[in-house]
Amino acid sequence: MKIKPKAVKVYKPEIMVCPKCGNNLKYVYTVSNRGVQFSSGKVFRIKNMGYKCPKCNDYLYFSLTALKLAFKGYTYSAKVCCMIDYYKCKGYTRDRICDILADSDIEISDRNIDIIGNKVKSYVDCDYDKAILDAYRDMNDKFGEIRVCFDLVTIDKCLYFIYYSYFSGDILAIWKTDSADSEFIKEIIKKYINSNYNITTILTIRPQFRFYSVLKENIPSNVKLMSYSKF
Repeated sequence: MKIKPKAVKVYKPEIMVCPKCGNNLKYVYTVSNRGVQFSSGKVFRIKNMGYKCPKCNDYLYFSLTALKLAFKGYTYSAKVCCMIDYYKCKGYTRDRICDILADSDIEISDRNIDIIGNKVKSYVDCDYDKAILDAYRDMNDKFGEIRVCFDLVTIDKCLYFIYYSYFSGDILAIWKTDSADSEFIKEIIKKYINSNYNITTILTIRPQFRFYSVLKENIPSNVKLMSYSKF
């Protein structure tokens, strides 16, 4: 389905130095340049710029802020994807969900409702320990450190916590709860972000949101918190 973007938003990597040697990264090519439909009904072209270290010249670095705006391979924002899961869990039919999204000028087929709903469900139902610990080992082996991203999407009173690998942009898990202050979320943070792991950096929501404070209160003091802005 062809969509017309309202404007182009350009993103560079949030960290512009090589994690291996400390040299400044240099632009090499555009990783992705796709139109994304947001829950507001607006469409923006999201341009994600790829950088490499001129000395190591091995891995491609990109903006996780840009990547997390929409799941890999999809042209709908992460919030739209979570909305689909939310309404499917409430028992709404595909046609009803299409109608709800159409009210916000979001164009989507009933087939994509099922595809996206199944994708979100696969992350919610995944083996968290295996996905996260495998990613931790991979990051330590390749980069000598672990960087991750916590995103937060709110649908009515349901909060979706999306956990990403910073270097690959892969979603490692999605948890659902009703509060950023819930003991469930605090236990997850303490379990996966603690001194047993070599986690150096967390990219997450802006400081004015409660979840930022919850993170700060429950992680080791040597872990750097970086916030992102949508646009």
